[in-house]
Amino acid sequence: MTGHKYAKKIIFITFLIIVLMLPGCGKKSYDRVPNPNMGVAPYRVQTGGLLQNAALRDTLRIGIEKNYPPFSYRGTGGRLTGFDVEIAEEVARHMEMKPVFVETEWKDLLSGLSEGKYDAVFNEIADHKDRRSLYDFSNVYMASNPVLVTRSDDKKIRTFEDLKDISTAVEANGDYQRIASKYKSNTVVTHNFLSSAQLLVDHKVDAVLTDSLSMLNLHQNDPEFPVKTTDSLDHVTQVCAAFAKGNSDLVAAVDHALETMQADGSYLAIWRKYFGDSPSAYKGIMDRQR
Repeated sequence: MTGHKYAKKIIFITFLIIVLMLPGCGKKSYDRVPNPNMGVAPYRVQTGGLLQNAALRDTLRIGIEKNYPPFSYRGTGGRLTGFDVEIAEEVARHMEMKPVFVETEWKDLLSGLSEGKYDAVFNEIADHKDRRSLYDFSNVYMASNPVLVTRSDDKKIRTFEDLKDISTAVEANGDYQRIASKYKSNTVVTHNFLSSAQLLVDHKVDAVLTDSLSMLNLHQNDPEFPVKTTDSLDHVTQVCAAFAKGNSDLVAAVDHALETMQADGSYLAIWRKYFGDSPSAYKGIMDRQR
């Protein structure tokens, strides 16, 4: 009789082990209830799984360019900072994760997503139609337009049409090289806007093409810097966070974090730090949310 009871006990334990091994059974670390900033039931969406993996690590891995002020650069004490950096940090905090930055070159940023080097890119990535087949994008978190910059005392260069056959400094990323080519300018490619602006005041180039927000940041930090915005284009660049295709749960979580940041004022605080009050420019970004 004792042997019969022992056999039944062994069968019960074996059955219990099998049940616990079945998918969906047993407690796992990522079965916790998602907090309100993590999107709509992110762990129940069958996609690429980047959000689930990030939650297990408690870190959000962020691809960022090494030297692109005022959006990403090494500041006081060599600390990584910039508008994109602080926005990404705040997004991670709203998702209750630690931000971990992976620095790389501009040309390798998007390919790093496909290679799984990081979960998202916050680095002046424009939402282009030709990128949609390979990557997913968050809602717009920044928008700007191309501007023509000249020395403050320049009276000859007034419009983009005046760029023909003159030397123009442009940044390696963005559409600036294409714009300069369209207006038949002699381009000088630089690492970032500050490098271009210095060439301009040193009379090594005649003009600079950049984005409107870089000029806002320059004049906020140094109102006496001897350059001015001479002309601008209506073309608006909509900047989003980028993700490897098929991670709609992570996109939803980031979008929700961005919306919460706009509601609680943390987004506007970062905006004002880099671009001043600029209420009309800020409102323009909010109007472009999808």
